[in-house]
Amino acid sequence: MQRNWDWLVRQISDRVRIAAGTLPLAGFAALAVLATVWLLWPLRDSSELTPFFVPTSTVTSTRAIADRKPTPTAFVPTVTPVPLIHVVQEGEVLGIVAEEYGTTVEALLEANGLEDADLISIGQELLIPDAQGTPQAVAVAIATPTVTPTAPYAYDAPVPLAPQDHAVFRGREAAIHLQWASIAFLKEKEWYEVQLWLQDQETVYRVWTKASSWTVPAWLYPADDGGLVSWNVAVVYREAQQSIQLSRRSRSQRFEWR
Repeated sequence: MQRNWDWLVRQISDRVRIAAGTLPLAGFAALAVLATVWLLWPLRDSSELTPFFVPTSTVTSTRAIADRKPTPTAFVPTVTPVPLIHVVQEGEVLGIVAEEYGTTVEALLEANGLEDADLISIGQELLIPDAQGTPQAVAVAIATPTVTPTAPYAYDAPVPLAPQDHAVFRGREAAIHLQWASIAFLKEKEWYEVQLWLQDQETVYRVWTKASSWTVPAWLYPADDGGLVSWNVAVVYREAQQSIQLSRRSRSQRFEWR
């Protein structure tokens, strides 16, 4: 390809020299052609062209995002007006009540469904519309709660186990063992107190024991051919010959000792 272009240039140059000696105008034209060829010389081989890139700028649009914080809105609760009630006292009439609350007798009549301003009674409740004065204090009855008393004793009452109620024993030497259910481990100075008494006698015998049983001694045998003996038991705190009861007394049991 290069040799073809060189040959073409030489041919054009020779023709230009020839034409230049004979025809100046033609020579000028030939020079113009030669100049055009020379200018086109860089494009003689398209394979040798160096790509030419025109950089294009990419516009990236950004959007400013404001850091907005929510504005707190104060919560205002809706207040439901409570109707004002006036209790008629002795000597009051609607005119006095209306003046006290800054309203009119007609408004009181309409609000309470009354027809006669003179027909009100002591203790009657009147609804006060659009009250403006100072309301009168009304006594409200408050129910007194029922108080359940707590147990006044530290222990439950012992439960008798033996002998069976109305059991029969014969003779002074009969083995009579009183027995009851143990309620707890007794602390120091805490005792079981057993009471016994004979029918038709005012004397009460008391004994104290840490055990949950006690044997009736022979010397308690009732005279005059026996009798009915009653007994019960309780937990007590005993100090300095004085007893403080710590439980209710058990139910009383009886046995016949003949």
